[in-house]
Amino acid sequence: TGNGYVYSSRDISDEDAVARLRATLDGEPLAEPNFLRFQAGRRKAAWVKNVVAIGLSSGFLEPLESTSIHLIQAGITKLLALFPDRGFDPVEIAEYNRLTALQVELIRDFIILHFKANARSEPYWVRAREMDIPESLQRKIDLFAASGRLFPTDLDLFAEPSWIAVLLGQGITPRRHDPLVDAFDETFLKTQLSRLAGMIRQTAQALPPHDQFIARYCAASELKA
Repeated sequence: TGNGYVYSSRDISDEDAVARLRATLDGEPLAEPNFLRFQAGRRKAAWVKNVVAIGLSSGFLEPLESTSIHLIQAGITKLLALFPDRGFDPVEIAEYNRLTALQVELIRDFIILHFKANARSEPYWVRAREMDIPESLQRKIDLFAASGRLFPTDLDLFAEPSWIAVLLGQGITPRRHDPLVDAFDETFLKTQLSRLAGMIRQTAQALPPHDQFIARYCAASELKA
């Protein structure tokens, strides 16, 4: 089990951060905390000439959503799709860099939303709420706040349910409903929602409890003396 505590050194000392980390542990620590400092960002170009930066070598986003493994996989997938011959066509390199930048920025917007839409009173969170945000994120917020509309792309790591969970969960509620809903009969909608709730309930009730699932599929082997 690994434990970490992400904090702003402007708002809390290293000593207090360690104390808070230790207070969350279920048992005695097996090692001393290791301090990691980072500056979030990405390279202007992940692919330059015959060198391609993939994963942490191309950039780092803060660990709130733990996206590094996804970006490694996405980088490899794009490289395979655009794998060069000895000519290293600049058009293909430019497309790789464009897609890489777009994927990082889509994740960046989703992470920033967590901070921007907070309602906490501590100085750190007040500054986060008042900070300037990318125009692309502001457009998403405004569009959702108007009538609950979202338009994720194929390159989005976080799909519509994830965006809705954070937007609604942090108090961004649409001012009106999508007018397309009015095309459906209210009785029909209630019937469909009731049917969906029943399917979810039936599925959940059929699943084994957590301890039974572990015992059946992934129990620890017996320790031998």
